[in-house]
Amino acid sequence: MPVLPAVFLVSVAAALLVTPVVVRLAARFGVYGVSRTPRGADVPRVPRLGGIAVCLAMSAGVSAAILLARSGPGFHDDPTRFFARLLACAGFLFLVGLVDDLADLSPGRKLAAQTGAAVMVYALGFRVEVLSFGGPAELHVGMLALPLTVLWIVGVTNAFNLIDGMDGLATGIAIVALATTFVVAWVLGNGEVALACAALGGALLGFLRYNLRPARIFLGDSGSLFVGFMLAVLSVHGSTKSATAVLAVVPLLVLALPLLDTGLAILRRWLRGVPVFGADERHLHHRLLAIGLTHRRTVAVLYVAAIALAVLALVLAFAPPLVVAVTAAVGAAATLALLLAGVKRLQYHEFAEAGMVLGSVVIRLRRVIQDQIHARDVASLLRVAETLDHVRAILTDNANALGFLSLELCRPDDDDLARAGLPPIPGRGPWKLEYPVHLARGAADAYVLRLWCHQENGFRLMGTERAVVILAEAVHAWSERAPAAHAPRALSLAEPSPFDARAAS
Repeated sequence: MPVLPAVFLVSVAAALLVTPVVVRLAARFGVYGVSRTPRGADVPRVPRLGGIAVCLAMSAGVSAAILLARSGPGFHDDPTRFFARLLACAGFLFLVGLVDDLADLSPGRKLAAQTGAAVMVYALGFRVEVLSFGGPAELHVGMLALPLTVLWIVGVTNAFNLIDGMDGLATGIAIVALATTFVVAWVLGNGEVALACAALGGALLGFLRYNLRPARIFLGDSGSLFVGFMLAVLSVHGSTKSATAVLAVVPLLVLALPLLDTGLAILRRWLRGVPVFGADERHLHHRLLAIGLTHRRTVAVLYVAAIALAVLALVLAFAPPLVVAVTAAVGAAATLALLLAGVKRLQYHEFAEAGMVLGSVVIRLRRVIQDQIHARDVASLLRVAETLDHVRAILTDNANALGFLSLELCRPDDDDLARAGLPPIPGRGPWKLEYPVHLARGAADAYVLRLWCHQENGFRLMGTERAVVILAEAVHAWSERAPAAHAPRALSLAEPSPFDARAAS
């Protein structure tokens, strides 16, 4: 029998045999692991020790691979060293996850362990040093190799851990990712990675028999950290098409679903102002359940999405250039459309509000800049004013051009005649700002710039403050050199509105 099918079948058989044993032993000794369900929830007790079964099953497959690899076609080197280095680092994370399942480690400690494992695997030669984009173009990352490798491994490990929230979901997505990585590794001649994918994929397929709804066992952190780490390393190492160049599109698309879910979670929590590493029930699978899909249909939808992304990765990696260009364009358009529709359909209010704010930011900034330009123009008019009444007229006549309902120079205790003349808008009252103005002559008299504006223009408040400062400085400068001549008719940037005329009177 060829080596790869033999390794795969050994892993499947081992998982089918070992997993029920782990379930029975957990029930017999009452070792289920720390529950992540809310207190008081009426759910059956299911052991979170699936990582033990997956690791043992994969170890059986790896042992078969080491024994059979030399006699198999395409395998001329002993893979023992490769598996020893890979499993040493993955085994470390397995132990950390097992401790977390039994004693509940803090997020900081788990993150430190993941970083340590990433540094270990980097030191052993698993590195992201050169990125290839499908053609002759390659990007040498240089000194960024270590941080990029660590970021990738830690990011993927956490992403896979976060998506492990439904029976069979993380396990099935991992199988899809491993199958794709296996194909890429085999085509590119990375036989050791293909063996590892066969061993881990077989272990997960056998484990899935007991992990589908209703699950008899969960992966737990021991399983999700172990599998996530293996996916991070194998997806990159298997996509190496030359001595060091990694075909970047493959690992990114193969693991796009968990990475997207994690990215959305971080951004959602940041927008909400809650801890980024906190837990919530707004992941993709939670939102699909919330809109009415059953558990099985939710898992099926995410399986299909993972398979579609995997097929896209294979097309972009190996198809002719014309097909790659067309596929990339269609895929990008479809992804954008799905994201926009998904934000609304899945009720991700955080992104809807953020999109509305960002979509209007250019218009808002332009309006604020316009107000300040107009304020500078009004300041120029104030320089030629001849009396205090003339100054007041200039300000009043240009209120509309500055975006205000009214603008006047007065004493703080003067009657607010403009307030009574404001046009009523149901449910949205106006707001008032008074800014002190110091006149050089008659300093004993305190003056203010009093303005009214509607709430619908509230976004201009920051620009309004700046515009009022410009006007106040111009009035003060006028007072230092104000002549005593008779005031002519007020100059204006725009024709005064009927309301301006009433406010001025």
